[in-house]
Formats: sequence, structure tokens, C-alpha cells
Amino acid sequence: MDEIHVETTDFAHGGMAVGRYDGRVVFIRGALPGELVTVRITQERSNLLRAVTTQVLRANEHRVDVEWEAGQAGVTGAADLSHAALEYQRELKTHVLHSTFRRIGTESLMNHIEEAGIGLRVHAVGRGNGWHTRTRADLVKTDTGFGMYRERTHEIVELDRFPLGVPEINELVFEKDWNSTFAAGERVRVVAPSRGATLAVSNGKAFQAPSKPVPNRVLETVSYGGRTYTYQVTADGFWQVHYRAPRELVTLVMDGAQVQPGERVVELFSGAGLFSLPLAQAVGQRGALLTVEGSTTAVRDARRQLRDYPWARARSGRINSRNIDLDADVFVADPPRKGLGVELARAIGGSRARRIVLVSCDPAAAARDLATLVGTGRQLVSVQGRDIFEHTHHMEIVSVLV
Repeated sequence: MDEIHVETTDFAHGGMAVGRYDGRVVFIRGALPGELVTVRITQERSNLLRAVTTQVLRANEHRVDVEWEAGQAGVTGAADLSHAALEYQRELKTHVLHSTFRRIGTESLMNHIEEAGIGLRVHAVGRGNGWHTRTRADLVKTDTGFGMYRERTHEIVELDRFPLGVPEINELVFEKDWNSTFAAGERVRVVAPSRGATLAVSNGKAFQAPSKPVPNRVLETVSYGGRTYTYQVTADGFWQVHYRAPRELVTLVMDGAQVQPGERVVELFSGAGLFSLPLAQAVGQRGALLTVEGSTTAVRDARRQLRDYPWARARSGRINSRNIDLDADVFVADPPRKGLGVELARAIGGSRARRIVLVSCDPAAAARDLATLVGTGRQLVSVQGRDIFEHTHHMEIVSVLV
């Protein structure tokens, strides 16, 4: 079975349209609901098929011409929803949020959300067409330039541009000769910070231009509450990739946490300290902030951010219900894609904290974590979806519980 025709009827988590063929569910990359498509089977199981679109025989009215062929589903997948109009992408993500919460979070979670009058929706973080918004790009050096891996393979797709990236990224990597600096096959992260020069980094070594090494650090700034916070972070460490995302997420988290002076805040999966600085400012010297993160590089960055706040401590270590401090007025957690997990969510939900703010990058994980937290007696105040990964199926979700 190489190619088949499928009519799509739904859209699922992971950026895949859904159809049926010969009694089996088919999950299709590169398709939209309501289409008739020819697809190539990429995976076959007894009860389902996975496939990628090769031809559109009848198109959804919101399908658009692909802006960047190398980024589409079935190639690199870096812009796997770019075949849909931008507003329709957000409608699809909102649909996924609803369906995933209902399926994984159970009907009781959705009833709780509806009774609380919470509208689940994925919103834009600014105007524009969604291109040229990324301040980070993960590329692979080729013999002549740069590329990205083809989806689920080790094959490299040669690129002549990266339209998701801000102009500074494209200027640095595609308009200069890097052959004497990076070897073919070397992974390179390109970083365009909010302050300072754009850098290309590989194996911990940063370059401002070919053969021009510089320290592997960049400056980022975020404004909130009338203050501008400055962060010095490891260039190839973690930072939000959309240029509007840091300020947007800080605003959602801080407005949701409603931290009062003198309170004790515990921040889990704190990264390089994006939320830590405004949280430390909010509790003040009569309060206390404890941040916990598993990455030693990120913890070093966080300690650097917090050096002027002696009442704030950044701790490195594994995060689970047995080794975290549950004595907090407010919990803020930004876990990886798998989420908090049942044990940790139960521990946080059962703590004395008056508010809990959960930042999720996966709707399935968010649904599981929120269902567990609500199961401990917590009440949801808000669930906010943000489209900080335009032209992809990814989204960010910030939830507040009391």
C-alpha cells in the first residue's frame, strides 16, 4: 500500500487531519479537514495509518499556497501548518485544545471549564503574517551552506533561507561563508537576541561572524509593570523563540500569580529565569523565591539574573513530589512537553498555595495536569492559549488555579 485517496473529516493534536480508509483511522500530515487528498503511507498499524499528503484533489477553502516549500509537512516540517491561512491555523489549534481537553482531561474537566465560564481559545500574540518572528533557528551545516533534517530522517534538506526567522538570522547565515568555521554535519543554533549582535553557536562556541569568536552569552530584555528586566543567558541555552513571547508569557504569568510583597513563591522548571526576575521583584526583600530547574546551564543563568535579589535562590536538581518545597503561597510551573505528571500535580494541588500558575507547551499534557489539579479540589480561574509558534501546530497554554 503506497498511495491511497482519503477524505478528511477532522483535525487532531500533532497537526494532522483525520480520515478513514478500509476501516482504519488515517492521520495525515499536510492536509486540512474537509479535503480529498492523495496520501503516501508512512506508518501502518493494525488499527491506524499515518500518512503525508502528496496531492490535494479537493481543497479546504482556507488552504493557501505554501510560502516556504522546505518547511512544509513531509519535508522539514518546520512550518507544518503553513498550507492554512493564519487565522484558520488558530481556529484549528482552538479546536485541538477543546477536543484534547475533552478526550484526555475527561468530560468532568470540560464541565468544570464551562461552569467557570472559561472560553478556550488560542490567540495571536501580535499582528503580522507569522513569518520573520523567530529569534532562534536550529540548523545543520552542509558542504555549501545550511539545512534542516527532513522529518523523521537523518537526511538534510538544503536551505537558501529561513523565513520563520527574523531578518538578522537570515543575514548572518545565508549571506556569509561559514565553511572555514563549521564542519559539514555540525549542528548550529543561530540566536538573534533583543540586544546585541546575532550569533551562530555550535558545541558551546559562539561566533559573531565567520572565524570571529565571541563569548557564548547574549542579553535579552523584557518589560513588565513599568520595569525593564535584563537577562544574560547562554546563547545556545533555552529562551522563548518568538520575539513577542517573553513579554507575553511574563504578563500572563504575573497577572495570574498576583504575587503580594512578603509572600513565598516556588517556581518549578524555571529555566534561565524568565519569570524569576519579576517574581523576585514582586515578593520583595520581606518575601522569598525558590526556583528549581534540572539544567545546570539554565541554573547558572538564573543565578546570574538573581544576583541582586538575595531573598531569591536558584536550585539545581530533579523535580518531583519528594524533593520540592510545598510550603508556598504561590506556585509557578513551566514543565517540559510531558507536563507535571500525576504525582507532582497532586502534590502541588494539595499544598497550601493560594494560587497556581501552570505554563504548558502541549495541550495533552495540559489536559492531564489540569484534570489532576482540579481533582484535588482546585478551581480553574483561566486558561489562555497563545499562538507563539505560527505556521506550526504548536501552542502555549497558561492556566491559573486557586
